Amino acid sequence: MKTKNSLPWRLVCEDNVSAGYGLAADEYFTSAYGAEKTDTEATLRLYTYRDHCALVGRFQHIQAELDLEACRAEGIQVGRRLTGGGAIIMGKDQLGICLASHSKRFEWTTIRDLCALLSVPVVNALKKLGIEATFRAKNDLEVARKKIAGLGVYVDPHGAFHFHTSLLVDLDIPQMLKVLQIPVQKFSDKQKVESVAQRITTVSREAGRKVEMAEMRQLIQAEYEAFFQVQLQEKAVSPEERQHIDRITEERYQNEEWLFQRSPQADMTGMSLKKTPAGLLRTYIGLKGETIKSVLITGDFLEDAELFSQVEAQLKWSPLDRDAIERTVTGIFIKNNHPNLNINPEDVVNAIWLAGQRAHAAERYTYEGSCYYPEEGER
Repeated sequence: MKTKNSLPWRLVCEDNVSAGYGLAADEYFTSAYGAEKTDTEATLRLYTYRDHCALVGRFQHIQAELDLEACRAEGIQVGRRLTGGGAIIMGKDQLGICLASHSKRFEWTTIRDLCALLSVPVVNALKKLGIEATFRAKNDLEVARKKIAGLGVYVDPHGAFHFHTSLLVDLDIPQMLKVLQIPVQKFSDKQKVESVAQRITTVSREAGRKVEMAEMRQLIQAEYEAFFQVQLQEKAVSPEERQHIDRITEERYQNEEWLFQRSPQADMTGMSLKKTPAGLLRTYIGLKGETIKSVLITGDFLEDAELFSQVEAQLKWSPLDRDAIERTVTGIFIKNNHPNLNINPEDVVNAIWLAGQRAHAAERYTYEGSCYYPEEGER
């Protein structure tokens, strides 16, 4: 497949990066395409994090997804991505893949279209190892219904984007269980590992041997070149680029306002979980009598964030009345109507109403649902 330009592509390979640097570098290369300050059609980063980093999705509530005390005790850095999706753990055995470019250079309509298109080389690389992976409608690559990679896309206001893949070449499940809030707390340690292992898999596990990161990188590079009919030219990060990346790291990814956004207020006493085609919605609500004081919708969704922001704003100081909530939510959906919305208003209404009912009972939030262990049904 050819893209809409014939410029060369750049390849950047790095290892052992920090949580902040890894995310800031992706943002830096993306911004260059928005400003049209690059002489390459795209930049492909193939990199690994230090052992270990825990990264939450753009729209998630970090305390509900990560055990922050365990992260501190284990020396695990935490970060919040620009892309949506769920919480993940990254280290030397998980390959970070980031493709940055401008959206006009590819044929796509929705974020899921772009995820599906840009993940084809990853699928093809796995096939070279005898692994048959498929794209799942939301944002994963699966092998026999087990997750092997998570996907995400961020598009900036200038049309530049980056595509993320977290490829599980290998995975230390016991380490992961120490820091990710996965709903297996009542199991024994052995049962926890077995339960998670039924939901996810790794490249090495499926290949039946230890797959080295260098081999995986070479396969990924070759398949991107073949699929997009381009040649990747490796070029290391320059000292000047590193200065820009370090500045972004400090200003955004080490900033607590960025890291702890989407956190419920202290008086938000009701929470509901709703599985939807857009992803898992974790909805919080705070009441003052029979009035909605505040609403917060978090989750591992990839799109529709602006829609949820409008719902949150318009329900503030409105009555806790199901019909009133339905009128507000439906009106927002009609106003924002377009054929690619991946969620329906009834799901949102049900999530908010259930959270409101639970606020009366002052129930605490639970930790069900995660990137590696999605909940089976609705609570």
